[in-house]
Amino acid sequence: MGRIFGPPSGKILMFFMDDMNMPKLDKYGTQSPICLIRQIIDYQLVFDRDHLEEKKTLQDIMFLGCMNPKSGSFVIDLRLSRHFTMIALGVPEKEILNTIYLQVLGNHLKSFDNTF
Repeated sequence: MGRIFGPPSGKILMFFMDDMNMPKLDKYGTQSPICLIRQIIDYQLVFDRDHLEEKKTLQDIMFLGCMNPKSGSFVIDLRLSRHFTMIALGVPEKEILNTIYLQVLGNHLKSFDNTF
């Protein structure tokens, strides 16, 4: 509607950002794409590229991001990270993965007829 952007009424739009730690730090120690995302989250608005004086307000939008622990800059701007809940998970052991997948597949395959 006009200057308000977002999903239809009663819905929420979720942006998924993969590899948030990939942008390389510039010589000033900043990451331009990350700063732009932070600005959008902080102010919940963007400027119209055709008419720079007009602002577009964002409504009912959420952001979800993940980082690759093995590559990238390993640094995320603290002003951006304050908007997110950070959860770090290690790679599970082979035994744990086998247990999980065997339980899921075992219960799923139970419903099939075993007459071959």
